[in-house]
Amino acid sequence: MWRKKNICGDGWLRYQDGLSPGKHYDMASNEKNRKKDDLIRPLAHLAGAKPPAPQWFERAISAASQEGSVKVSGANIRYSAWGKPGGRGLLFVHGGRAHRNWWRPFAPFFAENRRVAALDLSGMGDSDWRDQYSLDCLVDELFAVIDKAGLAEGGRPTIVGHSFGGWVTLAAVEREGDRLGGAVVIDSPLGVPDPDEGYSVVRANREKTTAKATTMRVYKTIEEPVARFRLLPNQPAEHLFLLDYIARQGLRRTPMEDGGEGWTWKFDPDKGKNFDIQFERDLLRAARCPLAFIYGEKSMFAQGDSLNHLRDQARGRSPFIMMPEAHHHLMLDQPMAFISALRTLFSCWPVRVGG
Repeated sequence: MWRKKNICGDGWLRYQDGLSPGKHYDMASNEKNRKKDDLIRPLAHLAGAKPPAPQWFERAISAASQEGSVKVSGANIRYSAWGKPGGRGLLFVHGGRAHRNWWRPFAPFFAENRRVAALDLSGMGDSDWRDQYSLDCLVDELFAVIDKAGLAEGGRPTIVGHSFGGWVTLAAVEREGDRLGGAVVIDSPLGVPDPDEGYSVVRANREKTTAKATTMRVYKTIEEPVARFRLLPNQPAEHLFLLDYIARQGLRRTPMEDGGEGWTWKFDPDKGKNFDIQFERDLLRAARCPLAFIYGEKSMFAQGDSLNHLRDQARGRSPFIMMPEAHHHLMLDQPMAFISALRTLFSCWPVRVGG
């Protein structure tokens, strides 16, 4: 499994590379073999100092939110909500080893006429860790937050999931898509499905399931991990205020061995043992709710046979948006374009016929 201790940001186990059915991109091996000189740490030169931020960002992160939690299979799942109950619901789902505050700079832009929420999946952010994780349980967490935050009071809600969160979103569509008004998948690596076996996008590393728990590094000051923060997959970043914010929100205080308190990342480093992500059918052909897709033009996942398959299946069925000058973390690369793209999408999709 991926045990890189000084990496944070969105990333998860083994991504399928999309070049052919059944072939997988092993992110752990790829990162391990990457030369240190190739690693992009956008905040390193600031040495922990906060970069300047525009007014829209300051207003967004200061917008009032309702903080809540719901217990799912013994774990407390934290969420934030914006907007008045009764509006059409919108749920944001973060990527791997990320947290709900990745969405805080964006959620208020959709809260004027909607009930908006973002959650911390178990093992990430401020939600509880588990001894064992499953995709089915993560779907339970999504629907529990939908119910607790009142996202279904205004009709069937929409889910927006990025990367690993897109896989969880698709799993929700596959299992209970009839409860959803639509689902937006953002730059999730999807391969060409096997005609008999569907998608198998992540396979757990069974050889390491008995390994002892990973020890997370503890830093003496918050400035050190913030300076080391980088995105996964490796990519450049221009809007440093966004990276600085999500890095700080992804850290927590923890005791140090020699006394006092330090800082460590919030995510469970062992999440993923015995964790498979597999879809039994081609969801693009038989989705139980409307689907839409947004990809970054420069993303490593916006290439190969998988993207061609996605384009072919989406044509005439689902909106497919390619965002220029954006990598995998497209909301961080092009924040205003991301907000505009989603707003435009929601203004005309999904198309409903009759009552």
